[in-house]
Amino acid sequence: MPFVGLVSDPRWEPPDDSGEPERRWNRHWRVPWGVLAWVAVWWTLLLLAPVAATELGDAVGYFVLLFAVALGCWRVDRWFGSQYSRGLRDYQS
Repeated sequence: MPFVGLVSDPRWEPPDDSGEPERRWNRHWRVPWGVLAWVAVWWTLLLLAPVAATELGDAVGYFVLLFAVALGCWRVDRWFGSQYSRGLRDYQS
């Protein structure tokens, strides 16, 4: 029966450095500005549709809403299109 646990080796010796090395947190956060800008434009269009319908007419508000939905569908379609969807079908014989 296999055993998984701590295994000690008597030949192992700790390194010569007695002090712990100073830890530095080098996290470089990459903010996805393009995605954030796209989401901001999309939400602005969605929020602008009722205002446009009130101020400019129902047809204009409807077309702004249609444009916002089409823009969202286009972006989601492009995102799904870039995913690798073949999976393990490449390895089937």
